[in-house]
Amino acid sequence: MTQETLFVCTLCRFSQPEQAQEELSSGQLLFNQLQAQLEILEDVDPIHLQPVRCMGACDRACVVAFTAPHKLTFILSQLSPTDAVPDLLAFSQQYTACLDGKVSYKERPTTIKQKIHAVLPPLPTNL
Repeated sequence: MTQETLFVCTLCRFSQPEQAQEELSSGQLLFNQLQAQLEILEDVDPIHLQPVRCMGACDRACVVAFTAPHKLTFILSQLSPTDAVPDLLAFSQQYTACLDGKVSYKERPTTIKQKIHAVLPPLPTNL
């Protein structure tokens, strides 16, 4: 199992009218679609997919975070629960392949470039 993790807020919801129409939250739908795609992909470096009950960015649904020890952490927000899946999967492969998580901006999928909420440095190793 890899140490790279993709956290997905499963409580993320869009506006109230959309909530009433959807059985699942937008975040849960995003998580489910990512999980289904990761299960059918072969010959790829796996990323650990982890549901999170809340990431505290409710007004910026859907929210995910790519993180790993000694790597940058990428937090993405305002993601489409369906359209973002291919780009998130492509970026997960780039992220797992980079030793420091610094995927070249030019190489990042469009969704990643447009939806970055924050990029955090790795934790200092001398703590």
